[in-house]
Order: sequence, then structure tokens, then C-alpha cells
Amino acid sequence: MMKKREDDRLSVRNLIITIVVVLFFAAIIFMYYSMLHNEKRGNIIREGEISAGQSAQQLDRYLSTNIDSIKLSAYTLDGMLQEGRSDEEIQDFLVGQSTAIKKAVNEDSTGLYGYINGRFFSGTNWEPPADYVATERPWYTRAMEHPGEITLLDPYVDVQSGNIMLALGKTLCDGVSVVSVDVSLDAVQELTENAVRSGYSDMEMILNDRGVVVAHSDPSENGKNYNEEEGTIGAAVIQKLNETDEDYFEFRSGKAHYVAYVADIRNGWCCVSVKDASGVFSSLNTFFVITIGIVFVVAAIISIIMLRSHRYRNMSASAMAASEAKSAFLSNMSHEIRTPINAMLGMNEMILRESDDRTVITYSENIKTAGKNLLGLVNDILDFSRIEAGKIEIIPVEYDLSSMIIDLLNMIDSRADEKGLVLKPEIDKDIPKSLMGDEIRLKQIITNLLTNAVKYTEKGTVSFTLGYERIAGEDDSVLLKVCVSDTGIGIKEEDMSKLFLEFQRIEEDRNRNIEGTGLGMSITRSLLALMGSELKVESSYGVGSSFSFGVKQKVVDWDPIGDYGASYRDHIEAKGRYRESFTASAARILVVDDNPMNLMVFKSLVKQTGVQTDTGGSGDEGIELSKKTKYDMIFLDHMMPEKDGIETLHEIRSSGENPNAATPTICLTANAISGAREKYIEAGFDDYLTKPIDPDVLEVMMLDYLPKDKVRIREAAENKAEETAVEDPETAGLLEGLGDCGIDTETGIRNSGSLDSYISLLKIFRESMADKKEELNRFYGEGDLGNYTIRIHALKSSLRIIGAAAAGEEAQKLENAGKAGDKDYIGSHHMGFMEVYGRMEEPVSAVLSRYASDAGRPEADPDFMEAVFEEIRSAAEEMDCEMLDGIFEEMREYRITSERKDVYEKIVAAAERYEYGTIIALLDEEGI
Repeated sequence: MMKKREDDRLSVRNLIITIVVVLFFAAIIFMYYSMLHNEKRGNIIREGEISAGQSAQQLDRYLSTNIDSIKLSAYTLDGMLQEGRSDEEIQDFLVGQSTAIKKAVNEDSTGLYGYINGRFFSGTNWEPPADYVATERPWYTRAMEHPGEITLLDPYVDVQSGNIMLALGKTLCDGVSVVSVDVSLDAVQELTENAVRSGYSDMEMILNDRGVVVAHSDPSENGKNYNEEEGTIGAAVIQKLNETDEDYFEFRSGKAHYVAYVADIRNGWCCVSVKDASGVFSSLNTFFVITIGIVFVVAAIISIIMLRSHRYRNMSASAMAASEAKSAFLSNMSHEIRTPINAMLGMNEMILRESDDRTVITYSENIKTAGKNLLGLVNDILDFSRIEAGKIEIIPVEYDLSSMIIDLLNMIDSRADEKGLVLKPEIDKDIPKSLMGDEIRLKQIITNLLTNAVKYTEKGTVSFTLGYERIAGEDDSVLLKVCVSDTGIGIKEEDMSKLFLEFQRIEEDRNRNIEGTGLGMSITRSLLALMGSELKVESSYGVGSSFSFGVKQKVVDWDPIGDYGASYRDHIEAKGRYRESFTASAARILVVDDNPMNLMVFKSLVKQTGVQTDTGGSGDEGIELSKKTKYDMIFLDHMMPEKDGIETLHEIRSSGENPNAATPTICLTANAISGAREKYIEAGFDDYLTKPIDPDVLEVMMLDYLPKDKVRIREAAENKAEETAVEDPETAGLLEGLGDCGIDTETGIRNSGSLDSYISLLKIFRESMADKKEELNRFYGEGDLGNYTIRIHALKSSLRIIGAAAAGEEAQKLENAGKAGDKDYIGSHHMGFMEVYGRMEEPVSAVLSRYASDAGRPEADPDFMEAVFEEIRSAAEEMDCEMLDGIFEEMREYRITSERKDVYEKIVAAAERYEYGTIIALLDEEGI
């Protein structure tokens, strides 16, 4: 009767354990499914953000050029009206300006026209029909509804050219006159089609404020009014746009599941990027169903194991049989549970690699820690069951003792730091460095002792002592002596007998918050017994404990390990000193990136290898360079405006006449997520390199792909002979002040490759500060999260490159907040970040002033500058950007005096924004 009750109790317990295990795994899987679902959805949204943002930016940039021309024309016409100029003079100006616009801005333009001084004017001398009433035309009425603003009309088809056109208009100073210009939208149509070809979206559309399709990746949709449709994708899109203020939304049309991202342009226009996510979510749902099935299979296996264990116990009549049954059960259980744990840890690692969401990463890191702890417990059970079953063997191998010590200290040092403990390694410098023994088991034993010492020590010290002594009569062996001592809680004398008992933990009530199975010391003692040794314990309760043992090891090489502390410090310091691993002065590479700072960094990183490096600032420029020169390697940035790296690669590869059609090509990208390499390989690249670029990884990659006959590998002796001396005090003085504003100059110099390159990098950084501050503050003030996120992303990279890590990290947080739509975070942190950013301006300027990088250039004297400014005025009046670029290029060879430097830099900045009127105004202010 008692046996039956015992069996029933065991059955109930086994059932409860099985249910708990199933619920545990089901909860983890459901959490994974939710995170993966959100992550996939987030990836699609980010791709849509990139696509819509790029299209909106390019359209805005395209419109901005034409808007600048209409602003400049309106500015001039206002002056003519105020001066009372004649109709003939106004007509002459419109004709001349129309010619300039067609030549320099938009060759498809139909020219300027407008209603001025009570009559209609045309810059192309077009004579309207008799019934044409200018004041009743949309270009006039819409402009009058928004005085002083640039207005955009609905697209229309030009009768003469057949092109899709858009009218832009602006009122003049007298309040009744309007000037207007027509802009071709053919380039806008090309934008939408390119977005789909890039793979970031399945549909790309630009809508005006009334729901009319301005441009669509499917040209047959152009001109439709989605507000008047029902049951179509367009109708679903416009309905969602009217219902939500979010930058993205999801909707269904038929059986398809779509995710859309919206980027605002101006005047109520927007760009919508639509992605069909049906396949992605369908595969996730399938994965969820299959994984749940696996959980129930695992539960069934556990139940079977428990049932077998129960049968073994009933069939065993002796203590030995019961012990064997227990060992078999523990071994099977450990194996079966560890398999799904490893699978889940693997999936969690994928989430850690692929996710950019800080909340998801935090959850995932917690899962990783808990999963590793759980796996450690299961591994302890498995080792214990193997030991009891006699299945663990000691396998001697040759190993490097110094390498093992580094692994041990690196592993335990972070744990000690977390608790504020001092870790004291005391290593005998005469120990032979190369030994023969079971390194894995020896490391496991010492790890157990060090881990326990940290666990049970709240303050003070953990000491790790390693020594040796020769063994009499055995010239090829030593006794390795290990001791781990601590200033922890110690062990009571009456508890010493429990120390090595299985599943026993000393002072369970006091130490219940410390994780563990109670198997560690038992496993340690058993492993030492297999090595012919034993563990000695000395402890004083409340003072601390000491665990020691000696184990015999064969000596492979008697060379001593030496001064381990100094060697370890040298090892750490050597990691920070760069030595090129090869030289290849005969090799030539091409690097294409739209960010000048990135190009400068890249050239600096490969400078000491002697490799000849050409650079291009856009996809088209890279293609032109590739046609002229045969390169040994090409590096293409992925995310470039107008023509990205993938499109550039395809154009190079598709041309049979291009000498670089088969040249190894590497993708430069900030996309370091899992699966990125496969994505770029599939796109045609030979490999990919993540940014910021790791110099060591870059050199290894160049060694893999550069022609072997052009590469000379550097020997270790050469590197040693060329070690860099201590930092030059003059250099330290030159860079004085940067550290006070959060810039680590050592990191900056290392990132850029040399001091000269770093100074050039700082110059670029300083010259862009004013524009970046103005842009960020403007987008912040307007609540434009899309453009704010794009600008803060670019600034983040620049900050990290120059060594401003803390500011770069805050920029990263602001970028993450922008992507997540977290306006509250940006609102509470923007001003603080801008203050930190602004404090860098004065120290950086001081460094550049001290360095005087342009001191060797000839000075541009006043007479010379007067002639230069006259040429600039002429180019600005003609709106000739090519002529301006040529002037600025020539002036790089001269040093501008302080009297003219400020106005010259303002003129250059205005030219970059195509603000020709600003250039003329600046010259007028200077009396030129």
C-alpha cells in the first residue's frame, strides 16, 4: 500500500515537472516569436523609411533647385517693380533668365512667365490666345491664395512637349503680380521606378495634398485620384493616410499584407513606400507552429525519460542499481534539455545581431544571460552523470600555459569587477610555458574555484596563485601548484563534511540568492581524482577560504613564462599599436563613398601599406573612374544618393568594355546584421566590410583579394624594428583642449591613420558644424523626425571617427528615438546634445589654427582676390555652377588672408546650396 502511494506521488511529481517544462519552453518560444515578428516588421519599416526618405529627399532636392531659381527671379523682379522699370526691361529679364534656367537648372523647363504690371509676360515670347485670362489661371489663383510662399500646382501634360509638368509660382512685392515656372516631372517618375528596382519597396508613389498620384512606380497609376477609388491598394493607402499621423502603417488588400512608410515633402505632398510583407509573416507563422510542435515532442521525450527512470528505480533492488538508474536519468535529461536550450540560445543570438531596437536587445541580453546560466546548470548535471557512469576520460594535449591563464583571468575579471572585488594573479615567472595535460578539464577545475570565490565574496580580494616544483626522478614533468583564496564568508567547521556532497549547498538559507546546483565542488574533486590529485581546503568562518591542489603535467618546452604581469601589459599595449602587415606599392584600388570624411579615413588606413588609392564621391564618378583604370580591388559604399553601391556594381559588371568587370569588389556598409554578407554576395559583391572600418579586418581582406605578386608580407622583425616612440610632447601640445570637450585624440588618430590625416578630418568636421547645427535645430523645431534622424545619423559617424565617443553614443540614442518616433526622448535630450556638440567648435578651431595646415601655400593678395571675386560675381549672375566649381578648385592652391577668409567661406557655402542671390548679396556687402 505504501509502495503504491509512493508511486502515485512520483507520478504526480513527474506530471507537474513535465507541465512546468512545457510551459517554460512555450513561454520562451512565444516571446521569441513576438520579438522576431516585431523585428521583421521593424526591418521592413526601416527599408521603407530608407526608400521613401531617399525618394522624398531627391524630389525635394530636385524641386529646391527650381525653387531657388524662382526665388531669385522673384527677388530681381521685386527690385525692378520698386525701381519702376519698363515692361520692355521686364520682358528682357524674363527672356534672359528663362535661357539661363534651361541651360543651368532644367533643360525641360518651358521658361518663366507671369502676370506683372497688369499684363501677361512670357520668357519664351509665347503669345496666348485671345480668351486667355492670366488672373483666372490656376498658377495665378493658387499663388494669390498663399502670398509670399512658393506654391505647387497639380501636374499636367504639356501640349507642346508631351512631358508631365508641374507649375511653381510666387507673388511679388506689389501683392497682385505673380511669377511662375514649369518643371518637368519625368525625373520624379524615374525616382519611383528606381526605388522599386533597388528592392527596398514593391510600390513607390508620390501623392499631392488631394490624393492625386504625381508619380508612381507603375506609370499606369499616374494621375489617378485615390480619394475617388474603392477596393484598390491606392484607396487603402489614402484611407490609412487620412486615419493616422504615424510615419508608417499596415493594411490588407485582398489576401496580401502590406507595410507602408510615409515621408513628407512639402505643400502636403508625400512619398509612400509600400512593401508586400505577406511572405515574411507567413514564414514566421509556420516557424511558430513547427517550434510549438517541437516543444511537445521534447515534453514527450522528457516524460518517456522520467517513465524509464521510474521503471529503473522499481526494478533496482540494490543501491548500486539505483545509482546507475539515477546517472542514466540525469545523463539523458541533460542531453535532451540541452538540445532545445542550445537552439534557443542560437535564435537569441540572431536577434542580438539583427536587432537595432534597444528594448528588444535588453530583453534578449537578459534571455542570453538566463539561458547561459541554465545551460551551465545542465552541463554540471551532465558532467556529474558522466563521472558517476565512469564515462569521463582525461585526454592530455600540448597547450600554452600563458594562453590558458589569459582565458581564465579574462573570464573571471569582469565578474570580480561587477562586485567591486580585487583580482590578484600571482604567477611564478619560472613556470615552463609549454605543457602536456588535459587543458580543458584543468581550466574547468580552476574556473569552478575562481567562480565560487567570487560568488561567496562580498568585498575584498580573490587571489589566484600559480607555481610549480620539479618532481624527483622525472626530468620531463612538473607538479603544477594551484591555489585560489578569498576574503569571503568562509565555511563553518561542521559544514566541511557537506562541501563535496552532491546537490548539497552550505548554509542554504543564507546563500539562497546565489545561483548553483551544489555539484561544482563534487565535480572538481572527481576530476582531480581522475588526474591523480586531490583538493585541499582551509577556511575560517567569516574570514575567508583557500582551495589548493597540485597536478602532474609533462613539460614540452622548459622556456619559462617570464614576468607574466609585464608580458600581459605588453600584450594589451601592443594591441593598440598599429603595424601594417604588408606593403603593396604596385597595387591600385578604388574607393567610392559620398561622405568625404569616410574617404579620408579609408585612405589614411591604407596609407602605410603603400597601396595607390583613387576615390570617387558618387556612383557615377566611380563608374567613370573604373572605365579609365584597371584596379586590383574596388570598395563601394552601399547607401549613396542617386545611384547606390549595388546599382554602381551592376553597371560596372554589365559593361563588357569596362576593364574592371571582373575586379574583386567589396561593399562598404553600416549594415552589420546577420545575413548581410549573403545579401551582398547575392547582389554580386565578392565580400563586405562594416563601418566604422576595423583596420585589421581591412588588411586581412586586402591580403585575400589583392594579387599575390603585388603584395610583400612584413616580417615580425620589421615591425619590432619600427616601433613608434613615445608620443611627441609637441603633438600633445598641438591637440591640447580637445580632451576637455570629450574628444579622445588617440582614438581619432587611430581611426584616421596619422596625425596629418586627423587634422584634415577635424577641418572637414569644423567646416560643416554651422550647417549641421542649423539643420538639426530647424528639423527639431519643425518636428520633422524623418530629416532629423537622417542628419543625426550622419553626424553620429563623424563624431565617432574623430574620437568623440560619448557624443557619438548620444547621437545614436537620438537616432534610435527618431526611428522609433519617440518625440519625448528627443525633446528632453536635443538641447543637451547640441550644447555638447557646440562646445567642440572653439577647441577644434584652436587646434586647426595652431596647426596652420595651409601655411605652405602662396598667399592670395588683395588684388588677386578682387579679380577672383569679380569672376565669382559673373558666374553667380549667370547661375553657372560649373564655373564656380572651377574657381573654387583653383583657389585650393592659395591661402586666403584673414581679411577675406570669412566672406570667401560664406560664398563657398552658399554656392554648395545653389544660393546665387546670396552670393551676389555677400559681394555687394563687401563693396565688390
